[in-house]
Amino acid sequence: MNWPAHGANPRQLYQQLGLPLPATYVDFSVNTNPYVLPLSLWPTQADFCRWAMEYPDPDAVPLVDFLARAEGISPGCILMTNGASECIYLLGQLFSQKRIGIAEPAFSEYRRACEAHGCKIVSLVTNEEKSWKYELSELTMLLKDVDAFFLCHPNNPTGTVMAEEELYELLMAAEKAKTFVIIDEAFYHFWADGFTALQWIGRFSHLIVLRSLTKIHHLAGARIGYMVANEEIIAQAKALQPPWSVSKVAQQLALHFLPMDEFVAQTKRMIAAERERIAEILRGYGYYVSPSVVNFYLLRLPNRSTEALFYHLLREGMVPRHTMNFRGLDGKYLRLAVKTKEENDQLLQALRRWAQ
Repeated sequence: MNWPAHGANPRQLYQQLGLPLPATYVDFSVNTNPYVLPLSLWPTQADFCRWAMEYPDPDAVPLVDFLARAEGISPGCILMTNGASECIYLLGQLFSQKRIGIAEPAFSEYRRACEAHGCKIVSLVTNEEKSWKYELSELTMLLKDVDAFFLCHPNNPTGTVMAEEELYELLMAAEKAKTFVIIDEAFYHFWADGFTALQWIGRFSHLIVLRSLTKIHHLAGARIGYMVANEEIIAQAKALQPPWSVSKVAQQLALHFLPMDEFVAQTKRMIAAERERIAEILRGYGYYVSPSVVNFYLLRLPNRSTEALFYHLLREGMVPRHTMNFRGLDGKYLRLAVKTKEENDQLLQALRRWAQ
């Protein structure tokens, strides 16, 4: 079967599997913020209409300036993009024909973007037996063999992270090897008490950090993200980017939501508490749950078919994310988002019935 490349499209999934679409369902394949802001906190309809009719600032200057102040970095080190996915494809083009390392399992678009531009992929795969960790010695050896290296941190799909000191050592090794390390922090905003590689942008000239604003701020449809790197890399990536890549609507929505620090902080607290509650219950049912720090986790039931569980959940109106296209997972796990308590309780009931 030709499995969908991503989640967040239940209609397509049910159609491809030949299953009837339930009248109601909960999409656990999409890992955006489950806590939606009330409409009263959104811009007005008149604002949306005005923004839709205007050309965007091609350099997104007000937004770049806001992020530069918030993160304590130079505006010249930031490039706004059409979601973090555009960052990935710009980098695939920038490193065209080069040798690219990927720590896997990981977001499939790294490989797709690089292969589209003739890159040679060198993969380092971890697994459950290793607690989804990589040996630092293996990583540093890989850095000597590639021109750039993708690290999803926090990792998608496992939700796991490296120790801060270990990541710093990795960046020191990369600087010595003159290898670019691309750290995708798309899910950083869901990590309670987490650390960011942005703190080291001024220290390491070969560090590139990717961020998404679509997931935490409900802007998946608007598409907005950004890249942070030294000014030379940003200028090179900007030269490859189509004009007006980030719409006026996306820029203005980001400016509207970014100051809402308490909303992000509250989301982190609620996600962490709900994730730990779910994990404890599921482990009690006999499931394996990955040690995630963000808003999704991997799941499997030992000695039972994961594919059969996948179909069971779909028939129950619970839409999981398959892992057929994650190298090293190969469909042996399901990825599930942390949703609201009510939605998670529905999932727990379905998983309890399956485990009995």
